[in-house]
Amino acid sequence: MKWKIYFTIVGIVFLVLLAYQNDVFAKLLNGDSQVEHVSGKQDSDYLNSPEEQLKQNKDAEKKENELDREFTVINKSEDLNSSKVDTSQPNKENDHGIIPVHIKIPAIKVDTDVKKVGINDKGQMGVPDSTVTVGWFEPGTKPGNTGNAVIAGHVDSYEGPAVFFYLKNLKKGDEVHVTGKDGKKLTYVVKALESYPFDNAPIKEIFGTTDKKRLNLITCTGTFDHKTDNHLERLVVFTELKEPKIDKQQAKQKEQPKQEKAQLQAPDHVEVNGTFVTWHAVRDEKVLGYRVYRSKDGKDFDKVASVSSYERKNYTDPDASEYTYYVTSVDKDGNESKPSKKATAK
Repeated sequence: MKWKIYFTIVGIVFLVLLAYQNDVFAKLLNGDSQVEHVSGKQDSDYLNSPEEQLKQNKDAEKKENELDREFTVINKSEDLNSSKVDTSQPNKENDHGIIPVHIKIPAIKVDTDVKKVGINDKGQMGVPDSTVTVGWFEPGTKPGNTGNAVIAGHVDSYEGPAVFFYLKNLKKGDEVHVTGKDGKKLTYVVKALESYPFDNAPIKEIFGTTDKKRLNLITCTGTFDHKTDNHLERLVVFTELKEPKIDKQQAKQKEQPKQEKAQLQAPDHVEVNGTFVTWHAVRDEKVLGYRVYRSKDGKDFDKVASVSSYERKNYTDPDASEYTYYVTSVDKDGNESKPSKKATAK
């Protein structure tokens, strides 16, 4: 009889421990709520709900995609999520590109129309149906803008040579002329020719970002594989925009605005009161924000804050009484004013 009681008690204890291990009591107390236990991570990683964690991840990704903007620019008329705000398009003030409609390459006697193409069902850049015209990758950069604009054309067909058949004959220094929908003409100069395996071309180098104004011409090259009905290589001709020469008078006129920007006014009435550093706003619509600098010895200053123009003109520092401060203003072009007068705690 004693062994039955003994095993009954052991069984009850086992069931209690099992229930505790699986949070049965917590589930009974909290209804249908679920608690996830994950080993190897700190408790702080799971303080938020899955929805909040997902939101934080999206916010972090958005912040990274904004290229670590120092100052937040507010569009008071539209929210950034509005369909009327297209953040993928270049700033209109910096958009000097053209919508290409014609291309001419005298060295290889190409003189034809340019059609818009996008991304096909395979996720690749499309090409025009015609073998005598070329296609501009419309989702990408416009010719004339900073970046990699791309135009592609066929090399041949079952009927014979196509529009870019002689593209491989181009040499460094040859010119490519592109005409826009508005009649504006741009001239590009050939810088290099490169061949890549059709399935291993450097997409970032051809389509990605760059600080140069490029136009990349693409066509097929290499042996034709009848099994895959495809050329085994891709030829890319890298060209760069030929900028017009500027005479001395024009150069002086262009330097003048720079001198004006350098005279950006610094904030005044910079004061340190308690834990606050305050200053007066600069009455200039070009001012995007302010930078706060501090120094322990009054000589070597480090930037400690960036404050947008629409925010309150102050910076909080618990140790403000131990430092010397100055503030600068920054305009939309990134120009920074001279330091304000230095301020210390009174």
